[in-house]
Amino acid sequence: MKPSRRIVGMLALGALVVATAGGVTWAAFTATAVNSGDEIQSGTVKLDDNDNGSAVLALSAAEPGAADTGCIKVTFNGSLASTVRLFGTTSGTGLDQYLDLKVTRGSYTPSDPGFDSCTNFQPDVTDYLGLGAGVVYEGTLQGYPDSYAAGIVDPLSGGPESWTNGESHVYKLEVQLRHNLAAQGLNATQQFTWEARNQ
Repeated sequence: MKPSRRIVGMLALGALVVATAGGVTWAAFTATAVNSGDEIQSGTVKLDDNDNGSAVLALSAAEPGAADTGCIKVTFNGSLASTVRLFGTTSGTGLDQYLDLKVTRGSYTPSDPGFDSCTNFQPDVTDYLGLGAGVVYEGTLQGYPDSYAAGIVDPLSGGPESWTNGESHVYKLEVQLRHNLAAQGLNATQQFTWEARNQ
């Protein structure tokens, strides 16, 4: 027996409805949590000195025994506690081997007289090297370290000083020309460097 046209029509309509329903996207339940305003900022390692671009030591047409002394104040203005090393860059025609250099760490007490002046300079009480209170280097300018790796670790009794924001130290630099005929006519230029690293 043949199905009636009415049943066939209803089957066709059912197939059409199923096909249409398959193309519909149904919404799901959702929820969101938001954390805004997050900020990440790196810290800073910063050293300043009071030299205003001027040299702390100068000897011109020096005779044997001639000497100069100057003081420089170095201040840490970074946010990350750091250790400091002293070193320098030397150039010239070889006078550095005939120049005796002494570097002493200390402070100004009671007041800061300004760049280059050593008035009110007080050395640290610690005898770091067995060379006297506050002395961190004594030798020739030629022997002064030339790189960070070989640099003088700024001391604290028992280990390196960890500098923090606003901390200052004063360094007294003393240089004297040796009595040596071979020094005649030579020259030397020195750049003193203090480098802070927070590692």
